[in-house]
Amino acid sequence: MLLVDKIIEITDKYVVGVKNVTFNEGYFMGHFPGNPVMPGVLQIEALAQAGGIFVLNQVDDPENYDTYFLKIDKVKFKKKVLPGDTLILKMELMHPIRRGICEMKATAYVGNTLVTEGELTAQVVKRSVAK
Repeated sequence: MLLVDKIIEITDKYVVGVKNVTFNEGYFMGHFPGNPVMPGVLQIEALAQAGGIFVLNQVDDPENYDTYFLKIDKVKFKKKVLPGDTLILKMELMHPIRRGICEMKATAYVGNTLVTEGELTAQVVKRSVAK
């Protein structure tokens, strides 16, 4: 399930992506009937996907690497994300990438309102050659 619609900015320090939260998202049928709210776990997944794009953008041959998330800390859901919202996803490097480990500050906004924040740690791993 792809949860990043587009990347609008990427540098060597951060990435900014967009998720348009539409009324026809499948998860709204059960979360919650008559009161649709984007699940927090999917907000974190959208941030993680943006972070994965950021990490792979840092290597010369990204098609030969995968990104795995190792840790998710200090997550706070501050406001509901509703159908029709545009979720702005920002993943910012907290420290230089060392030994394939990347620590990022995650923030998600609807307009100028912070809706979700946390810290995510990922590892970039070179794919094994299939035999």
